[in-house]
Amino acid sequence: MRVGWLDTAKGLAIAGIVLIHATSWSPSPSPEATWLLQRFLASLPVFFLVSGIVSGRSLTDPAATVRTLAARVLPLCYLYTLWQPVVLGYRVLRDVTAGTSVDLVGELLRVAASPIRPNGEIWYLWALALHLVVIWATRRLPTAAVLIPTFVMCAALIGWGRTALGDDTWHVLGPGLQGLPLYLFFTVVGARAASPIVARVERTGPTTSVCALVLWAVLGELHARLGGVAQPAVGVVQTMVGTVAVLLAARTATRYAWATPISALGRWSVVPYLTHTAIIAVTLAAALWSGAMPLLVAHPTLTVAGLTILGTTFGLVAFVPLRNTPVAFAFRLPSRRRVQA
Repeated sequence: MRVGWLDTAKGLAIAGIVLIHATSWSPSPSPEATWLLQRFLASLPVFFLVSGIVSGRSLTDPAATVRTLAARVLPLCYLYTLWQPVVLGYRVLRDVTAGTSVDLVGELLRVAASPIRPNGEIWYLWALALHLVVIWATRRLPTAAVLIPTFVMCAALIGWGRTALGDDTWHVLGPGLQGLPLYLFFTVVGARAASPIVARVERTGPTTSVCALVLWAVLGELHARLGGVAQPAVGVVQTMVGTVAVLLAARTATRYAWATPISALGRWSVVPYLTHTAIIAVTLAAALWSGAMPLLVAHPTLTVAGLTILGTTFGLVAFVPLRNTPVAFAFRLPSRRRVQA
């Protein structure tokens, strides 16, 4: 399913994902970036939801075969495996740049364990592949029988997961093992309700989009200021409303020419997704070795903004002239290796 505003939604989501990593890799904390992420964070739910709409819909057909599943899952496994050496490289480079000791054995063990404990910021590929397996395995079950338990699990983990499991366990799980059950609902609902979601969003006007964004902002501020038992519940609602708000905003934005670059970013989102962390790591290393690091430390918000823009655009700009060369196989499974559904 190729719908223009879905590409725009993916473009907004990938920009948000790069912002998350630019903020975490910044040599000094940016209060402004932290404030923004605390209040407007729905990038991963949107990414998984759109992926469910685009990739998971065919797997909900009771007649879908193992070949149908393989046609969707193998390209994800290929990219996840292919880019593990890059993950190893930028993690080692980060330690060198930070002046900390390099645990090469530990990093190699992380790569070796990556099939069962996802490694690096590319864990989305691993999680999405498993989500698609779940969608296919449950294709003959009633929709409610799949959506209700996955929603309950999602809400519980968003609101209370870290508190219930404890900080140490949450850290050991890492983003991939946290995100696998947490975001399953979004992939499943995208696959199971693709047509109704697309139809409903396309019937929505700009006024509703603005109202959704305002409500998201209010909930974000409320969640940031609240404490006690109400905060987790508000966090769940904030995430759900934010996901809807991004879809509606993407639909509205697609009406205007200025959104074309965002849509293009979403259409080619695999490129910035795979390359952005390596670009951030190389940029910070270059800043250290050129003597520019104190400047980045002194201006953290500009640093985060610059890393976000660079991570979002540089890989794609470099890739476009090479997209018809063998370089393309770094971003897609070669046709001779593909399984025909």
